[in-house]
Amino acid sequence: MMKNIIVLLFIGVVHLQMSAQELSAVAFNNPQMSSGFNELNDLPSSMQSYTSDFQQYWSFGGSLGVSFWDSQTSILIAPKAYYNVSPKFFTGFGITYIYSDYDAGLINYKSNSFGGSVMGAVRPIPSLQFDIEYEGLQTSRSGLIKEDFWNNALYLGASFVSGRVSFGFRYDILYDNYKSLYASAFNPVLGLYF
Repeated sequence: MMKNIIVLLFIGVVHLQMSAQELSAVAFNNPQMSSGFNELNDLPSSMQSYTSDFQQYWSFGGSLGVSFWDSQTSILIAPKAYYNVSPKFFTGFGITYIYSDYDAGLINYKSNSFGGSVMGAVRPIPSLQFDIEYEGLQTSRSGLIKEDFWNNALYLGASFVSGRVSFGFRYDILYDNYKSLYASAFNPVLGLYF
């Protein structure tokens, strides 16, 4: 059980958030960047307008984490979609799946968590981002005891943004030492935008 907590801590600490964004979607940090770029010249003009509008407002990304060591396996898959409301504000939603397995002879622990999240973020200046995210996960654990429960998390975060990279921290204000999937309420977040 202790090793499983360490695995979950590792996933929380090395929470790598990768957001795949086109140049026009990344340009919400710098609206001047988006003028003059049109990568869709081969499409009919009616499709160019629709596709450009879509890329201007929507972007996709999420989180992915995998670890294997010492009879332990942990997998995190969390795709997300973001909608750019304005150059300074965006919102999004996603789905999350977390799997953990620990086999130590007499103790065989397994955990499956599945759910979703909604979030909002504001960038008062291009290099600073504040966000809030609610995540709800249905969790099933088996090991010494078997249990099913709903896990709620409400993250408040702040990140420094430089170009296509962001780094910051988030804090779960609903953190429950027994039910939360991460070992700490504080988690660093690294974002890569491409």
